[in-house]
Amino acid sequence: MKYKNKLVRTLSLLVIILSSCNKEVIVPKEVSVINDELPSSLSIHTEEQKELLESEDPAYLIENNSASFGRMSNSKPLPVSLSWKEENDIDQAADEYVIKISESSDLSNPLIYKAKETTFDVYNLKINTQYYYSVSSNHSGHYFSSEINDFIIEESAPRNLFIEGVENCRDLGGWNIGEGRTYKQGMIYRTAQFNYGGGLNTFISEPTSYGKSVLVDELKIKTDIDLRRTVAFDGEDEVNGISSSPLGNEVKYVSAPMYYGRKNIFTQEENIDSIKLFFSTLADESNYPIAFHCLRGTDRTGALAYVIGALVGMNEEDLLLDYLFSDLANISTPVKKSTIDGDDFYIKGIQNSDGDTLSIKAKNYLMNTVGVSEDTLNKIIDILVEE
Repeated sequence: MKYKNKLVRTLSLLVIILSSCNKEVIVPKEVSVINDELPSSLSIHTEEQKELLESEDPAYLIENNSASFGRMSNSKPLPVSLSWKEENDIDQAADEYVIKISESSDLSNPLIYKAKETTFDVYNLKINTQYYYSVSSNHSGHYFSSEINDFIIEESAPRNLFIEGVENCRDLGGWNIGEGRTYKQGMIYRTAQFNYGGGLNTFISEPTSYGKSVLVDELKIKTDIDLRRTVAFDGEDEVNGISSSPLGNEVKYVSAPMYYGRKNIFTQEENIDSIKLFFSTLADESNYPIAFHCLRGTDRTGALAYVIGALVGMNEEDLLLDYLFSDLANISTPVKKSTIDGDDFYIKGIQNSDGDTLSIKAKNYLMNTVGVSEDTLNKIIDILVEE
């Protein structure tokens, strides 16, 4: 009897499944998806970020508000908030919506997002860039698309990023460097660490699974340069014993450990080999896009970001702004211009080097202080500068 009842239940379940398979799928015939109008130009910066970026003396602002700066999580950009309406002849809710966003008017090579509601926030788009987008509603595998609309992200740098779980993230590119040239976006990124370290490393920063997908799938990171110290370097394990990138085996991992400790990384002899490795990695175009970091993404990372920016042609005002922008992140204590502006630091080192421009001075500084070759530095400039 037990087996008979089991057979009856199985047959009943099969009948239900077959009935559902034969059930007619009703799909609307007339569907209208209409995107809500966006402002003609959009900013990714919060009011607090604008206060720092537009300050007449950002260094003074940091020095006199050090109790709050460096202790807030406000480095995240504003999103582009998309919304739309759908109407159809049977008043049926869509299964989902598919958003395509592209730098091309034909929506080629788009970023693709999916949403259940009629609103969606998009992060990490490039600054000074026009985008085109459409929204499609999915009804049982039948897609109905809106018209293609467009919007523009304002040109104000830096291009700060939202990487869930990681503080202090931004694109080094996007700055106007004069003579119709720009520092390329989407090539090199500065962040805090990608995994919780060991030893004296108590700083919390680690991407969530969503954060990793943004880094790998959206930003397309191919190389992870880690500036944290290792046991093999000096006995201090800041990396928690890793030998591959926390972003996954498909991301190349380059360990370039360096000392900092409020000293100039470029004049510490123990750092020379790692600095040369760092710049040789940047000179190989196949390594891009690149992300690099230390713990907080401020001192070792900030020094290298400053010198790379000077090398490609950023001016001193913008270099300082990018350096101080880290103070909008929760980095435990603020970074200050006064810390890096001493006679033994890289700002003065670049200023006092030979050359008619800051770029040439930065090149001579790296060649003479560290021994990075001129060919390596020229390759980096060619890769990162857009005419």
